[in-house]
Amino acid sequence: MNKWLQLAQEVFEIEIQGLEQVKKDLDHNFDLAIEILAKCKGRVVITGIGKSGLVGRKIAATLSSTGTPAFFLHPVEGAHAIWECSKKKMLFWPFPTVEKQTNSMPSFPLFANWA
Repeated sequence: MNKWLQLAQEVFEIEIQGLEQVKKDLDHNFDLAIEILAKCKGRVVITGIGKSGLVGRKIAATLSSTGTPAFFLHPVEGAHAIWECSKKKMLFWPFPTVEKQTNSMPSFPLFANWA
């Protein structure tokens, strides 16, 4: 078998195993997250640092392209604007750093203003 073909098959197998684990880990919190997103009448503000921030940017772009107003806000920049934004109809969705726990990311409230 070609070494590149074998490598590709190994990569797909690793990804399949990862997806199977995600499938097993889904619980009631997934439903809760979707309910919160569905009830949001304003913008979804996604934040994160590092790799989590890159994922957050992609999710914000996906939400925007499918009709949910969303944007990415870097947490350090957001620390200066959070209170002004909190007066508007917005849902803040912070992405924690998975690789290691850090206190470098400001604490953002996860809330939605549906009024």
